[in-house]
Amino acid sequence: MNNIASTGKRIAMITANGFNEAEFIALQKAIMAQQAQARIISSHNGLVYSDPKTGNGINYAADSQLSETLAIDYDCLIVVGGSEHIDTLTEEPHAIRLMRAFLRESMPILLVSEASKLLDVIGDTRFASDTSSDKNFVQSDCVLWSIDGSGLSSVFKGFFEIVSARQLKQDADNGVAA
Repeated sequence: MNNIASTGKRIAMITANGFNEAEFIALQKAIMAQQAQARIISSHNGLVYSDPKTGNGINYAADSQLSETLAIDYDCLIVVGGSEHIDTLTEEPHAIRLMRAFLRESMPILLVSEASKLLDVIGDTRFASDTSSDKNFVQSDCVLWSIDGSGLSSVFKGFFEIVSARQLKQDADNGVAA
């Protein structure tokens, strides 16, 4: 992957308090290895915490609010796990709106562990039969689900290839020179 293709990728990471710290860090390292940048999107104004009860763990400043975020502004979407975080997002209308927009436009989405519950909330059952899969990830169209959050570095590499291939196809369709 060349730097020109990587640095232009706009990655949205939806977060809420209670996100899975280990998954977030693994993905952050994988994103940096591809020389791409992620934007932290949250319903919270200010910081989001991996452990909101004690304030321990890592916290990040949100780059944008969910209510102001549009799918068109990004090339892909990533949602890490964390039961508290996912419970919050399943009740967040803007998270549901953003997920639907990415799906409607067939834009790449990476869901990690419990994050697949967001699909259930909107009635998307593409992974309903894969919960007992012996693989660590499954893919359906543009959506990749890391079932247990293991091997996120290699899962992200495959996901990033999907994102890059989609961008190359769009550029070719629009007559943009690569």
